[in-house]
Order: sequence, then structure tokens, then C-alpha cells
Amino acid sequence: MEVYFMRHGETEWNREKRIQGSTEWTDLTQEGVREAEAARDGMLAAGLRFDRLYTSPYRRALHTAQIIGAGLGLEPAVDSRLRELSFGRYEGTEYGEGRFADNNIRACFRDPPRYVARDGAESFEEAAARVKDFFDAELVPLGGSCARVLAVAHGGVLRTLLRLASGMPLEDFWKGSQPNCCAHVVEFTGGRIALKSRAVVFTH
Repeated sequence: MEVYFMRHGETEWNREKRIQGSTEWTDLTQEGVREAEAARDGMLAAGLRFDRLYTSPYRRALHTAQIIGAGLGLEPAVDSRLRELSFGRYEGTEYGEGRFADNNIRACFRDPPRYVARDGAESFEEAAARVKDFFDAELVPLGGSCARVLAVAHGGVLRTLLRLASGMPLEDFWKGSQPNCCAHVVEFTGGRIALKSRAVVFTH
């Protein structure tokens, strides 16, 4: 069974380089809507069909999934295990050299093993545990009945996927580009997960 893990479309906080995390209300910009529509059209042009569609509950992901699902004839199933990592009090703050709120959140993005999740934030390992639970409890049982599944989530979830599928070390968590509405493709065989393609961008 193939599973496509897609990042949501662009939001205003993406443009402003602000940490979104568990902030639920941020929605797509007009460009984000266009990206979701382009992904939908690209999938249709490539002849891709999906048996199921899952989404994070956060508005930016749900809106992306609704746009894509409308074209694919699928109703998104909301699963909270696909939500973005929580960054606690750092959410809404800027990221990038010279703009981090303090050394701890700078470490999160520049030296992840040194980051300390506190004040309601979620650690990298806690996020990995719930994403793995989504794999084991939700996806693995579908292997006998589904050929292809789509899950719309967030950048941190997609990077967590790479850790689980390829053994990527935590030090490399933020390395590599993940454009809005790109997808990592993995394959589940006998309960095991393997990375097939990384950061696929669909064009019509």
C-alpha cells in the first residue's frame, strides 16, 4: 500500500516566517488555495486515485484536504495524530537567524537534540510516538483493502515521517526543502514502512 503524506498549502504565517505549531486557526492564503488546486489537478492528470483521505484537524490542513478531496471524490477523515508539533509559547514568534525569541527555540531549528520542549510544547519523540501510532493503528490494518492513501498534514509531521521511514537522525530534522503541498511517498509492506519518493510536487 502506498501512502502520500502531503503538506498543507501556504498560510500567512508561512509568508511571515512565524511558527504555527498547534495554532489551529491559520488558514490558506489565495496562493495556498492555488497550490492545493494545482496538487489536486496534478494528481488527476497523473491518474492517481486514492482509497482514503486523512487530514490533520487544523484549519490549514483541513482546507487543503477539502479542496483536494472535492476533486478526488473523497471526504477527508480528521485524525488528531496528524496535527503539527506543538511549540508552546513560541507559537506566533518569528524564526530565522536574528529573529528567534531565545536560544532554546533557536536550538530547536538549528541543533534539534539540544531543544527542550517546555511550557506546553511537544518533544520530537512525543510527536514521533503519535505519528507512529497513526501508522500502526490506522494504516497498517488497511494493507489488505487499500492500494493508495492520502494524508494531509504539516511540515513537522512530514519530517517526523522521514525519521520513521528512513532512520534520519534528529540532527537532520530540518534539512531539505518541503514546499507547500509537496508529498513524501511511503510504502507499507507487511507492517513495515519504506520511503519511495521525497517532496514530490504535483503539476498539471
